[in-house]
Amino acid sequence: MTLYIMKLMKSLLSGILTIQICILVSCARIDREEEARDQLIEMEGDIYRDQEVSAQRIEEIEEAIGRYRQEVERTVDAMGQVGIYYKMLAIEYMRGGMYGAAYDALKQAIEIHPENPILFYYSAVCAARMSKAQVLREDRERWLERSVALYRRAIDLDPGYADALYGLSVLYVFELERPEEAEALLETMLIVESKEIEGRFLLAGVYYRLGKLEQALELYKEIESLSAVEQKRQEARDNRKRIEDELYGAQ
Repeated sequence: MTLYIMKLMKSLLSGILTIQICILVSCARIDREEEARDQLIEMEGDIYRDQEVSAQRIEEIEEAIGRYRQEVERTVDAMGQVGIYYKMLAIEYMRGGMYGAAYDALKQAIEIHPENPILFYYSAVCAARMSKAQVLREDRERWLERSVALYRRAIDLDPGYADALYGLSVLYVFELERPEEAEALLETMLIVESKEIEGRFLLAGVYYRLGKLEQALELYKEIESLSAVEQKRQEARDNRKRIEDELYGAQ
C-alpha cells in the first residue's frame, strides 16, 4: 500500500513539474512575442499595438528584400562605377595640368572608395602641384601640409606603396626642407623596390645632407653597378668621387 502511494505521489509530482515547464515555456514565448511587438511599435509607431506578432511580418520583410535585392546590388555596382569614373576624370584633368579640378574629382572618388590608397596618392600629387600656384605663403603651406597628410594616408593604407613613399620623400627634401623625415621612407622604398635608381639618388642626397657620407658613398657605388643608363652611372661616379675627396682627400 505504501509503495502504491509513493508511486502515485511521484506521478503527481511529475505531472505538476511538466505543467510548470509548459507554463514557463509558454511565458517565455509570450515574453519574446511581446518584446518583438514592442520593438516593432517603437520603430513603426502604433500600427502594431494590441496585435499579435507572428512570422507574417518577418515574411513580409523577407519578401521585400527579395524584391529589392537586385535593385540594391545594381545601385551598389553603379556607385562603384561612379567612383571609377571620378578617378578616370581626375587622371585626365592631371594630364591636362588642371590639378585643382583633378583634386576635386578625387575628393568625390574618395567619398565612394575611402580606403583606396591610389586615390590618396593622386590627391597628394594634386595638392603638391596646387601649392606651387599659391601667391600667399600661408596658402602654399596649407596645400603642402594637405599633400603630406594625403601621402601619409596612402602609406597607412599600403605601407609598401613605393610611389607614395617616393613622392612624400621628394616633398620633404625639396619643398619642406625636412630631409631627416625622408630617410626612413626611402629606406623602406628600397626594400620594396630593390633596384630603384631615382630612389637611391634621392636617399644618397639625404645621407649627404645629414652628414652620413659613407652611406651616401655606398649608394652611389650601387647606382654605378645597377643602372643601365650611362648618364646615371656617370652622375653617380661624379658624386662618388666628390665624397671620396671629402672623406680621404683629393688623390
